[in-house]
Amino acid sequence: MSTPVKRTRHRKASEVVAEPISHADLLAAVYSREEGKTVMYKHDAWGHLETRFVRTQNIKAWLDKGFLVR
Repeated sequence: MSTPVKRTRHRKASEVVAEPISHADLLAAVYSREEGKTVMYKHDAWGHLETRFVRTQNIKAWLDKGFLVR
């Protein structure tokens, strides 16, 4: 007969709530991320428009995947 083993559960650490960002700060962050990139898109099987912000050196690879340059 085996001896009983006490099982302990480890709790996840609680998530830290981030400070809210103003809409203007959010837009500034988005624009700075997209700066210098090319917008490419394609329609998927459900008709949804998939958009990607692609670095200039990767445009050919995304064209091969079926994306179009906007």
